[in-house]
Formats: sequence, C-alpha cells, structure tokens
Amino acid sequence: MKEVDKFIEDISNKINSEVFSYVFKALEERPEIRQHLNPAFPFPNLLKIGVLKNHFVIEYVGPNKDSEETYLTQGFYQPQWDIFKFLGIDHSHLNMPVFPVFSNLENMSFFNGKSIEYLMDYFYDITKLPFEMLTMNGIFDLNTIDKTTFISNSTFFWTDDQDQLKIRHIDFMEIIPLDEEGNVYYHSDEFLKNYGKFIVNYPVPNFDTQIHHQLNKFIELINEINTKETDITSYLNKNPAILQLAFGANKLNPEILLEWQYDTELDNLKPAFLPENMDGYSDILEFKLPYLKSKPTVGKKERNHPSYEIDTALAQIDIYEQWCSQKVNSNWLEKNKGIKVFNPRRILIIGHSDEFSKEERAKLRATRNTTVFTYDEFIDLVRYQLYRIK
Repeated sequence: MKEVDKFIEDISNKINSEVFSYVFKALEERPEIRQHLNPAFPFPNLLKIGVLKNHFVIEYVGPNKDSEETYLTQGFYQPQWDIFKFLGIDHSHLNMPVFPVFSNLENMSFFNGKSIEYLMDYFYDITKLPFEMLTMNGIFDLNTIDKTTFISNSTFFWTDDQDQLKIRHIDFMEIIPLDEEGNVYYHSDEFLKNYGKFIVNYPVPNFDTQIHHQLNKFIELINEINTKETDITSYLNKNPAILQLAFGANKLNPEILLEWQYDTELDNLKPAFLPENMDGYSDILEFKLPYLKSKPTVGKKERNHPSYEIDTALAQIDIYEQWCSQKVNSNWLEKNKGIKVFNPRRILIIGHSDEFSKEERAKLRATRNTTVFTYDEFIDLVRYQLYRIK
C-alpha cells in the first residue's frame, strides 16, 4: 500500500505540474477559452485515481474554481473492482444490451432502467439537451476497453433495484488498460506536456459561465457549517436558474404566503417553492438542511419509521398539502396569486445520498407519498443541464 500511495502521489504531482498548470496559464492569458473548456479544468474539485481489476483510471471531477490551485485527491487500489464499480454504477438488475467501446465517449447520455419515465414525470425537457449521442436501455461496456480511452461530458441515468433514480455525470475521465502482467502504465512526461494543450483545445458544449458561478457558490453555501434553511431558499430565490435547470420549471412561485380562508388557530403558511408544471398546476417543493443530524429512519426493523428530523420535514409538507386540498383555499390562491394547485406532488430536498439506504427512501415514498432528492442528486441534475447548454 505504501508503493500504491507513492504511485498515486507521483501521478497527481505530474498531472498538476504538467497539465493543470498549463491549462491555468492558458486561461489567464485567454479567458475566452472558458466558454469551451471542460468544467473540471484547470483545477478539479476532486481528482480520483484508481488502480482497478483490469484498468488504471483517472477522473477529473468539477466544478472547478478557476482562481484556486487547490484540489482534493483520492486514491483507490481495488483489484477486484471494475470501472462501473469505481463509478458507483450498478446495472446488474437491468436486462439490456451491452455494446463494446470502439472510441472515446464524448457528450453522451445513457438512459437505462426507468430513468426516462422518472424524468418525464417531472417534465424534464430532453429535447433541449445538445447531446451528440443518446442511448436508451443500452450501455457501452467500459470493462472491455483495451486501449487508452477517455470519457468526456457524459452522463449515466439509471434506476436502482428499488426504481430510485440515479445519476452519474463524468466531466472527464481517462481509462488505461493494465498490461498483460497487470502492471500500471501511465503517460510519459513528454506526453503530459502535450496533454495540457489537448485539454485547452478540446471543446465541450458551451455552458453559461454565470450560472456555473452561481452553482459553485451554492455548493459552498450548503457545505458551510452555519448555513440555515432560510439561507438556502433565499439564495435559490435570488438565483432561480439553478432550480429551473434542475426541474425544468420556469415559474417557481417562491415563498408564497398561503392564508387560511376560514377561522383557524393554524398559522398562515409559506412553502419554499410552488413550482409550476407544463400543465399549469403547481407542486410543493421544500428544502431542508444538507446534512442529517441522525439516521433517516429509527426503530426495530419490523417497526421502522422516519426519524424525528425526517418526520418533521414531512409533517411540514403535510400541512401545505392540507391547505392546498381545501377548495376554498385553492380558489383563493388561483384568484389572488394566479397559482393553480390540485393533488400537488410532494418533493423534499434533504441530506446526502450516503445517508439513506435504498429501503429507507423507498419506504418514505410509499408511506408519505413524497419523492426525496438528496443534495448531491439535486446538484447532479443542475450540472447535467448546465454543462450542456449551447
């Protein structure tokens, strides 16, 4: 393991000195190249290096910060893993054709399982994506790659064995087969000197740099320890394009005051968003904190139930739905605010994916009729759209 750690450190240092530094200097001299430069460069948010079963892989994960020369490196020595395992993609439960890889994979979208149905339920406008190639219920077998190959600006959508949507975007990734003896080969120093030039001149579909900056700031916000829910909704109110990209809704209806239209001791309500769908009716979208304070479900296996934190979030959506379900309220909302509601879908953004098991999210969906998106999934939805805008 010491040898592996040293190898990974050496590779990271070589890439930094020969590739990242070249791209950084080029961007300083010619800021206009940002419009076509891969979003993971000049310095990625994360550099993932893996020595796997049959391949040596390097993934450059955005979004980058152009002005900062720091990045995190993760090394993996996993001789039992294949490339899909490294990427966290599991297709084993899906019955679909597999194709060999003949060339680099560039600007591609893969929709597998029930992912396309899932996205269309949210009026996801697939026709607006400037992809070069799209496949449905088929996959290129990355494990058959037998020559140095790269993947650029490509996204895998699939559903797991609980029919939960999964998304994995790849900004840029190198795949290098091990030799016949299982040895790891990496590019020579001379090759790396030209690699920076390749990255600078290799175009990806143009993306909106202003929204890219907004998303960077949002990621920073949700990772600050003192961030409150009101900070998150306030930021999204000021930067609506982030939500519009994620869910394809143009009219977001932020923080609409819902006034009870009869005498009640209940307080008036103010949901985070009531995003309007293409049919003119609005849903309920609520944001909670990015990190859970406890497990999402508690209790014995046979009597497992949502934790207090999750239950409180769902109860808040319950009261919004209760308000919307009463005709006197919904009529008032349409007349006075121009917003129509009828059987609104319930969407909750909370926590991170590694805080939920498949069973926990499936149970929440079944028992409280609420679709739970984690923050990393929400950001992946935004990034997928952002990096593909012409």
